[in-house]
Amino acid sequence: MENLEVLEYSLHKLDVNFDCPVPMALDGTAEGLKAYTELVLKELLESPRSRFFGFKDLDELVAASLVALSKGEDWQEKSNKIATKLHDVELTVQDKIKQMTNVKAGGLLQLKIKHDDCLKFVLIKIDNSDYLDEVNLSLKSGLPTSKNRLQKAAVVSFNAEHEVHEVIVSDSKAKITEYWYLSFLVAEQLKDSETNTKNAFSAIDNLLTKEVKKVSPVDFWFLRNDIINHFRNEDSLAYDELVAKVKAHKPETKEFKEKFDTFVESFEKLPHTSPKPFDTQFDLEPNVIKARIVRKVMLDNNFELRINGEIDDLKSRISASMDEKGKFIKIYTDSGYEEFNASEIE
Repeated sequence: MENLEVLEYSLHKLDVNFDCPVPMALDGTAEGLKAYTELVLKELLESPRSRFFGFKDLDELVAASLVALSKGEDWQEKSNKIATKLHDVELTVQDKIKQMTNVKAGGLLQLKIKHDDCLKFVLIKIDNSDYLDEVNLSLKSGLPTSKNRLQKAAVVSFNAEHEVHEVIVSDSKAKITEYWYLSFLVAEQLKDSETNTKNAFSAIDNLLTKEVKKVSPVDFWFLRNDIINHFRNEDSLAYDELVAKVKAHKPETKEFKEKFDTFVESFEKLPHTSPKPFDTQFDLEPNVIKARIVRKVMLDNNFELRINGEIDDLKSRISASMDEKGKFIKIYTDSGYEEFNASEIE
């Protein structure tokens, strides 16, 4: 990643069993930190899993501290206050969930950087158990880079007038942890879950109709069913997980197999290329797409097949074939069988 300069950095160990955050010593040679920062930024800024937020009140501690830091105020003082705020929030959360589980101990990495001539602050909650030297409290070379350890993150960009330009929040979990954005950052989503769900499903459905249905109707129905199943049965959407599900689809026809890679590429870009863009990580509100889920297939002048929602294991429930009388579809159904079953007359 070019045009990146690390201006300030700090790491605090956070543990709800401690009275306060513990400042950690970072390697003063910036090359290792710069390399890690580049890797983290690439993960955060190019991630298929993020959501745009805005600070609810610029007088709140985190927002106010970052504004002050953008103007050159003391890094150590402000970064300590930010770490203390997160520690206090986690203590409150721990008190609420103590009967069920514990807030994970970890580290808060704070970075002040200049990237592409833009001032940015990066706040990352990291599981630090594998790389923290408990003897001398120094950061070892093995900074964690896997997604499940970059637990919660925020990238806050400023313009030249020291105004907040953009706030991007992400989480390694499919659902962004509420206390991270609501209690710590005190931020709110720019698009609510209802709008995101509606925009995402509409964009996907339109892409399926445009690029799949005309090429291979059978692939259209199987893909659409899997996607509806995801929207109806998951609490939240992490778009990279849905992309992985689509990539795992095995094309049913030669025609679609030839176009499959192009379709997947279009699918991956949808959050940004759709006429109504959507975030790549948000809670799902399946009720807002209820009407759009219903589809009809005309079988004949007097018959239509109405598909009201997701169908478990659709491939094993319906199939098309031919016999000496012509083309037909076969649907496995107990209730339909009872309606049309005629007992033999002796």
